Amino acid sequence: MSTSHWFRHRLWRYSTRFLGFVVALCLLGALATFGVRWLVTSVGSAKHTRYEPVDVPPQKVSPRHQKEREEYERRERVLTEKSR
Repeated sequence: MSTSHWFRHRLWRYSTRFLGFVVALCLLGALATFGVRWLVTSVGSAKHTRYEPVDVPPQKVSPRHQKEREEYERRERVLTEKSR
């Protein structure tokens, strides 16, 4: 066997390895594309929770909180009367 035969064999092996690398890289890119697409669609379709205040007073207020509320209301009345 001549030197050119070994050279061709080695060249064929490297070209096959290169083509395998290119195919693997393309498959990895395709998987990354599908992953990004899945993330974008899942975030876009997510239901965002919003805080909406409810104007319903609590059913039972403890006596301590009731006293604090009355104290704040009294202070507010005093401040508004002084500012007039």
